[in-house]
Amino acid sequence: MRTFKSITVPLLVSALAVSAVGVASSAGATALQHATTGSLASHVVKPKIVKVVFKGTYHGTIAMLWSSTGVKATAVTGTGTATYLGKSSLSGSGSSSAASTCDPLSGKGFLVGSGSKLMLTIIKPTSSQACAAGQSAPTSVSVKGVAKVTGGVGKYKGVSGTLKFTGSFAIKSTTAGSSESDAFSATLTGVLSIKK
Repeated sequence: MRTFKSITVPLLVSALAVSAVGVASSAGATALQHATTGSLASHVVKPKIVKVVFKGTYHGTIAMLWSSTGVKATAVTGTGTATYLGKSSLSGSGSSSAASTCDPLSGKGFLVGSGSKLMLTIIKPTSSQACAAGQSAPTSVSVKGVAKVTGGVGKYKGVSGTLKFTGSFAIKSTTAGSSESDAFSATLTGVLSIKK
């Protein structure tokens, strides 16, 4: 009995000691894991925001279809140059009522060049207008307004912001059902934000 007890007690003590070491090691590993996770979470890199002063100038053709209530720019196409896009193209479409000499303007467009792209939508129809110089055609028309940049590709990936635009073209007729294609010019300017 004495021999059994003298062997059992040290074995029991050893077993408890090993268990205690195991628990301590496990707790240490858990603490290290939490510390590492916390450290990584606190070192998340925030995207860098780069401000870009944008300017683009384009010339091309605007195709229009007149109705009794207004006019649709069925196709706007042009070429020019712009920041980051270099030699690039403009394409889009839009519409305006024909209630007076100055009417709200709406539309969407794209600027594409050098493997990059900007997507635009006119967002302020109250301040984006097409204004005719005369009461009847033929006459010149000027446009101005604000377009929101709704997306970008390439150098403009992660882009946001707005661009002011101005432009002009001439119209030959406003007769409902008639269509025409006229030369136009446009300039877009603003400061854009890009996430890097």
